[in-house]
This record gives sequence, C-alpha cells and structure tokens, in this order.
Amino acid sequence: MTQSPAPLTVTEAEALVLSRLKARDAAAELSIVPGGNSERSFGWVFEIAVSGGAVSASPIPRGVIVNKYSRQVVASSAEYDIEQFVRRYEKLLADHQARSAQWCGTLPPPWPWKLWRKKSVAEQAKDDGFYEIGAKEGES
Repeated sequence: MTQSPAPLTVTEAEALVLSRLKARDAAAELSIVPGGNSERSFGWVFEIAVSGGAVSASPIPRGVIVNKYSRQVVASSAEYDIEQFVRRYEKLLADHQARSAQWCGTLPPPWPWKLWRKKSVAEQAKDDGFYEIGAKEGES
C-alpha cells in the first residue's frame, strides 16, 4: 500500500506556483505579492505579480490556489476578488466531498428526473472558469 505524499509546506507551495507559471511562460517576470498569501484548511491562496514591461504569451492569473494535499494548482479565467475565488473553490471541494461520500448510492433516478440533474463538480468548476495549471512532462 502506497502512502500519499506529505502535505506541502508554504515554501514548497510558493515554489510550485512559480515553477508551474514559469513553465507556461518563461519570459514573464513573476513573483508572489509580499503578504499576498493566506493559509486555508485546503492549502494556500497566492496573489501573483507580474513585473517588467514584457507582454506575457499566455494570461497570468491574479490569484492561484494550491491544494497542499493534492498538489493541485488552480486558477480561474474569470476575474474574482480573492475572497470570492476562495469561496467558490471551497464550495467545489465541499460538493466533491459530499458526492464522493455517496459514490455507491442508490439507483439512478427515473427518466424525467434525469433532465433536472445537478451539474457535476467538474462542470461547475468549468462554468466558474476554474482550470488547473499542470506540470510539464517529467515534473511533479
């Protein structure tokens, strides 16, 4: 049985954010805003600053969430203030946990009720503009 890796530290999370963003656009001069991070139960939220006059090849998110347990780095294409961004992410996490607890639930509802089904967590996340900033191949 394999153990999951230990949760990230804030220093590791900062390095992870910067490496993932740099992998998307090596020319961008990025940094984490001093004092622009806040710890949450799931990990951290970082505010990103772009310095210099270089135009980025891809849009740089203003805020990034790092889940310290899954090592997932999440941003949104929608413009949210940081607190709203966090609330939406926390709601997605709560929905995911609630649905995963019911994975072996009862039979699916009969036909007409299927038309009014709730959106999946992935569909909700996509609607909110959330996307994962993935690692380059060979990177963890």
